[in-house]
Amino acid sequence: MKRILKTIILLLTSLHLAAEENLTLDTIDVYTATPLPSIGLPMDMVPANIQMVNQKELSKQSGVSVADYMANNLQGVTVNEIAGNPFQLEINYHGYNATPIAGNPQGLSVYVDGVRVNEPFSNTVMWDLIPNFAIDRMQMIGGSNPIFGLNTLGGALSMQTKSGRTFNKTAIDYSAGSWGRQTSLLETGGISEDRKFDYYVGYEHFTEDGWRDYSPSHVNQLFAQLGWESETSRYEVNYTGAHNLMIGNGLTPKGLLGNDLEGIHTLEDETKNNFGKLVLTGTDFIDDKTMLSTNAYYIRSDRKTYNGDLNDDFCNALIGDEGECSVESQAAYNLGSTDVNINEGVLNRTSTKQASYGANIQATFDHDFFERRNQLVIGSGVEYSLIRFRQSGQEIATLDASGFFSGATGAEEQTTGLTGKTKTFGLFATNTHSLSDQLSINTAARYNFIQVDNSDTFNAPGGDSLTGKHHFERINPSVGITFHPTKDYTTYASYSESSRAPTSIELGCANPDRPCNLPTQMADDPPLEQVVAKTFEVGARGKISKNVNWNAAIYDATNHDDILFVNSSSISGLGYFTNVSKTTRQGVDLGMSFNVDKLSMNVNYGYVLARYGSDIDLPNEVNTSNVGSVISVKKDDYLPNIPKHHLKIRTEYQFNPEFSLGATISAFTKSYMMGNENQEHDSSGGLQGEIPGYAILNLDSEYNFFKGWKLYAKAINVLDQRYYTGGRLAESQVDPVTRLHSGDEALGVASLLPGSPQAAWIGLRHEF
Repeated sequence: MKRILKTIILLLTSLHLAAEENLTLDTIDVYTATPLPSIGLPMDMVPANIQMVNQKELSKQSGVSVADYMANNLQGVTVNEIAGNPFQLEINYHGYNATPIAGNPQGLSVYVDGVRVNEPFSNTVMWDLIPNFAIDRMQMIGGSNPIFGLNTLGGALSMQTKSGRTFNKTAIDYSAGSWGRQTSLLETGGISEDRKFDYYVGYEHFTEDGWRDYSPSHVNQLFAQLGWESETSRYEVNYTGAHNLMIGNGLTPKGLLGNDLEGIHTLEDETKNNFGKLVLTGTDFIDDKTMLSTNAYYIRSDRKTYNGDLNDDFCNALIGDEGECSVESQAAYNLGSTDVNINEGVLNRTSTKQASYGANIQATFDHDFFERRNQLVIGSGVEYSLIRFRQSGQEIATLDASGFFSGATGAEEQTTGLTGKTKTFGLFATNTHSLSDQLSINTAARYNFIQVDNSDTFNAPGGDSLTGKHHFERINPSVGITFHPTKDYTTYASYSESSRAPTSIELGCANPDRPCNLPTQMADDPPLEQVVAKTFEVGARGKISKNVNWNAAIYDATNHDDILFVNSSSISGLGYFTNVSKTTRQGVDLGMSFNVDKLSMNVNYGYVLARYGSDIDLPNEVNTSNVGSVISVKKDDYLPNIPKHHLKIRTEYQFNPEFSLGATISAFTKSYMMGNENQEHDSSGGLQGEIPGYAILNLDSEYNFFKGWKLYAKAINVLDQRYYTGGRLAESQVDPVTRLHSGDEALGVASLLPGSPQAAWIGLRHEF
């Protein structure tokens, strides 16, 4: 057997067994300690909660991205449908976000084939740029693991793609159903006759009208990989491409949603993504105990957004409105002038071009030390990113009842121009040593250096210029122990630290005196501190019997100098980034799985307390407890839009080898809305400050009716529950009855994120 395949085969075998025996998601036989391939460690030597998923499970359940699967199945994960688009979900794990929306704090790192995909401009994660069909396996690693580098405050998600050795066939797949959704997939993989070369190519086209008003999306994803192997080496080159257009209409005042929850606020919120990523990966066994892994990559992202928004400078020309009009318009009105701004809307456009170059290298030494197994991994990584950002606004006369703007338009005016350069360097080492047959210790450390250079291409030097140079560095350590008195029981304890540096967009929007409307115009950049997360975790896992597995974990995490986006205007969304002394997350994860004859079940429960760790005053004009348009948030008040409890149950029954039926239940308790961070808003006046709890039932089935042919069906929210995943106390100048601009003082509203209604799709797949 080729030595290069030893680790790969062991990993794939363990995943296959997990799928066949329906083992709990976080129980696997071996674990690779870094994003790049390394020699696997048995799980009884790993002091962390690891959840593993394979392609079979990803494809069975409903959803269009890995984010969907995580929300419905994984421990510790909740979701906000923040943009009202299936590819723009905000994933929350242990109170830490991975989201495509700039402005929300990012606390998870995400890797595909050893390349970090958090974007350099804002650390956002664009789920539409990760081809779900090409993912062969993924692992969710909890805690502030420093080895996974920047942004690993609460955890890391690491994914590996298919190759011709893991997908040695051709498949054609088509599905259609609710909301005009159609998905077409063609994928093929194979191995050359001499077994040296393998290939995989997949292309998927997704289109839908969307379930919200005026919310179509079109997503095109391509993934191709070519691999070469010798007895001791493997080299791969892969390319990921995407050309996508998505409409996500997001937060909407409750009065505008309507009974079907399909309504919108203002139109439209459009994102266009053109994306390309090229990755070269090499793995060599120097000998049976020494392994060298490396990669090099180039990523190019071109994003354009178009947003129809209410005009923050609007002024009622008949009555004036001190506090609502801009300073200039109010002054003109007070002098009896008609030179006031009566344009009700503004069309905001942005262009973000990002190019990243990087390389990583690591060596794994799996040699005994004092006659005990010892694995040392040392490595380094470097990346250079160039960002070009431009924002412009164009005022427009009238808001129509449809939500679109019409009428005369002003000249398009540029408001922001920024070139950002980010340089990162990391050096790490992790060592796992068996002190005895039952006791192991893991130690690790990583040094991070980050330099962010912003150059203002719009404003002259001085004044409100964005130009500035910042650098951050830190050594993050971790230590953990595992104890496994029997082969069926392991317990562990760990302490870890990780950090993330402020990004260009955060540094460019950190002045409370000049708030910005993300991801639009930015102001001058007062310095921000890097965020440091410190996490304690204690856990255990094991088997009650051959077919029953369980796991449990308790964690306590503190973010020091956390970076949050603070809204300074409840109507326009204007705000700024600032450091908060502390935020905390404490919680419990519990899981159990069993397999009895034809029935399998996984049960996962999570409890998380995500809270402020220090007092802070926040601008707020809507919360009934405000004093002078400010609310006082105290230590231990809860962070918004994070449910305390969630329960996920996955059941599957295999009636016969040809037919199976699966059901997934996801339930979440209430959470507090943004704007009610102090939990003191009085809802008795009709303006809610909480998001009610909810439960969703999804179904899926497969029928293999002929050799190579499969018919499948998927349904979501089968009981057609009416629910919301998040919200914000805000203000709106849209009349809920006429849906026209109110023309006078804005009204306080509960702006909500409605959840997807009942829907179903049917598909046909042929493999040959």
